[in-house]
Amino acid sequence: MLDWTWFTEWNYWHWLILGAALLLLELFGTAGLLLWTGIAALLTAVMVYLFTLDIYGQWGLFAIFSIATTWYWFRLNQRDKPAVSAAVLNQRTQRCIGAQTTLLEDVQLRQSRVRLDDTVWQVLCNEPLKAGTAVKVISAEGTLLIVEARKIS
Repeated sequence: MLDWTWFTEWNYWHWLILGAALLLLELFGTAGLLLWTGIAALLTAVMVYLFTLDIYGQWGLFAIFSIATTWYWFRLNQRDKPAVSAAVLNQRTQRCIGAQTTLLEDVQLRQSRVRLDDTVWQVLCNEPLKAGTAVKVISAEGTLLIVEARKIS
């Protein structure tokens, strides 16, 4: 018969070991979930060290810390991602409209190039502008972006 008394007699060392194990498992690429539960276990270890808690209080605290840290992680990820409307989800040129950048080369025969994010785009411009001029994307035609000199206000 198994003796489960060890499970009901946890102290802060158990929580430190659990937290370290979860953080080590995070190294295998669990996309952050074990990172935050590992931090929750370490926070629980601190609380158990500071205060006398029974096993139910310890596991309840661990659950609360896990939910709170995981929620924080999801909120942090959502803040870093730009909101893209569904209307232009798969239309990269439409998502570029309004972007501000600089010309990579002089405008010749109304054409030049700009870099937006990780892509170099061909652009059309009605003005003879020099490389390095600040421009704004005003529209798109197929894969060409239409730009104009950015007005300094």
